[in-house]
Amino acid sequence: MKISESKRDILTFFYKDFKFYFQSKMIYLLSFVYVALCSAITVYASDFIVDTSPVLYQFFKFQPGVLALIIPAITMRLWADEYKQNTLEVILSQPVCYRDIVFGKFFASWLIVGVMLLASMPLWWFVCMLVELDNTIISVNYFVVFLMSGSLCAISFLVASLCYNMLGAFLLGMVACSTVISVSFKWMIDKLIPDNVIFMRLVNAFNFSYQYNDLINGQINISSIIYFILIIVFGLSLSIVAVNYKRN
Repeated sequence: MKISESKRDILTFFYKDFKFYFQSKMIYLLSFVYVALCSAITVYASDFIVDTSPVLYQFFKFQPGVLALIIPAITMRLWADEYKQNTLEVILSQPVCYRDIVFGKFFASWLIVGVMLLASMPLWWFVCMLVELDNTIISVNYFVVFLMSGSLCAISFLVASLCYNMLGAFLLGMVACSTVISVSFKWMIDKLIPDNVIFMRLVNAFNFSYQYNDLINGQINISSIIYFILIIVFGLSLSIVAVNYKRN
């Protein structure tokens, strides 16, 4: 089957950036840090040893916080390297759609997060040997984490597209991701309009942690899935605008 020119361009940029993580050995360092953080937080920052959840709730509960630190380290070089090597103008001057460049780079970073999630699975298998786990729900929760990580990747990717160096992209990406997962207007609604169900539901609809916790607690609903997909679409759309602005 013949691949369209657009898909070929996406695959070209995807392969270029995805290959870099393995060539630079960056994926091994990030995977080690990610697994170490997840293991330490799961065991020592919760009642994991005393009360092991059959769905590893302790592990999934802290994923947004851990990924808010790790994902900016993944996306920080996607555009900064192009600036550093003076290849961005060359790329943007080619007859390539900016959307294809953004998609290729984004999917490369998102798949790297997927590789890190796979690296954490031995923890699941180890606990499975000790206690009986609900493997079906854990499998679903891994998908939820992967979907959630895509939204954080889109946010951090957008920040990286606006920065000219890796350190700035990392720090600002970490601040942006941490803000998104922690910001909640619930306290304001409780104070200004207490017991208002309509406003509370509206706030929860835009609350990252609320949507994520609903999913990992087994309350799978299409609105929460759409919420994370919309963040991805919104982040990539703004990234395309940012790249287009830089070109002009």
